Amino acid sequence: MFEILDTEVWLGIFILTGILYFIRYMQNRNRKRTVYRVSADSLQRSKQVLVAYLPLIEGGDTKSVIDKRRLPFPKEHVKSAAKILAYYYWKKKQPEELARVKNAYISLCRFQNSDMDLEDQAGEMTREHKLNSREFDQYMSHSPFNVKKKK
Repeated sequence: MFEILDTEVWLGIFILTGILYFIRYMQNRNRKRTVYRVSADSLQRSKQVLVAYLPLIEGGDTKSVIDKRRLPFPKEHVKSAAKILAYYYWKKKQPEELARVKNAYISLCRFQNSDMDLEDQAGEMTREHKLNSREFDQYMSHSPFNVKKKK
């Protein structure tokens, strides 16, 4: 009697595990992954983007909201440029520049739509600050930074 019950329980566990793996596979299949190619051209363009962006955030109040229209490039372009430079500075062992790039990435949260009221802008800035911090930390803790080189 217990043998039949044990078999049914184990069979149920295996079927449930299979279903969960199938669901996970289906979710990961549709996930898009951005691959950044670090070349001389991409480094040059990334530096140009950040050189145009950095004067807006450095040297002033670090908590104030800035009109989004003052950004010289869209936020996604600045994020991509920061990620490329973060990898470059990590590879070249330049922690000061890497910290500067991280600050620039996180400071994108300060650029908000000026059509919203101040309270909404502050709330959105706080939300984006957390999101940008998490995104950058996720990027730094995953590939390509922790990939072991093949011999």
